[in-house]
Amino acid sequence: MSTKPTSKKFPGNNILLNVVAIGVVAILLFVLTLLFLNVYTRHGQNVVVPQLQGFQEEEAEAILKSKGLDIQVVDSIYKKDAVPGSIIDQTPKPNNKVKEGRDIYVTIYARNPQQVSVPGLVDFSARQAIALLNSIGFKQITIEEIPAQYSGLVISVEYRGKKLIPDEQIPAGSPLKLVVGSGMSEDSLSINREIVVSPGVTATIPDSSRNVPVKPSKMDESFF
Repeated sequence: MSTKPTSKKFPGNNILLNVVAIGVVAILLFVLTLLFLNVYTRHGQNVVVPQLQGFQEEEAEAILKSKGLDIQVVDSIYKKDAVPGSIIDQTPKPNNKVKEGRDIYVTIYARNPQQVSVPGLVDFSARQAIALLNSIGFKQITIEEIPAQYSGLVISVEYRGKKLIPDEQIPAGSPLKLVVGSGMSEDSLSINREIVVSPGVTATIPDSSRNVPVKPSKMDESFF
């Protein structure tokens, strides 16, 4: 009987092939990683941040777009004498270098004042009401006292002559008027108009538009 020759496989060849394959894969991964980092970080494409303070939001947006940057308004502050919509602060600051496509965060002057709710203050003491209003930004407060049963308690809060209802919103920092009781009722301030005069004499009553004859007293003159 004839026997077929058998080929012998050497383990060393398989190990060598595996080592080569691992090396090739490692090199490919390294190259791909470099390419990814280069694209992700946009190496060599730094942009100098321009000065935006004083520009309007629309003007600043156009400037940043021309440099491959974006704008984000993160806050607004109302100031009576300021130019509405103009930029007052930015992050990052001017002349910093950033990557293309970066957002530049800005703060602008608001076009309208912030609206603040005024809480109900009726029956609060004037001192408590003023402290509470100061804490929410109202500093211009005047007090008007009117006759009332209780002294020093708030009767109403007024803005531009209008009585405010609880939690009504008005512009922040607006001047307000507190109407406060003086502790004297109207009855206590009225004048007793009964006047005793001699017979036949005409008396003038205060706050009257005409002379009113007062009836003679029926008291016997001999009493005097």
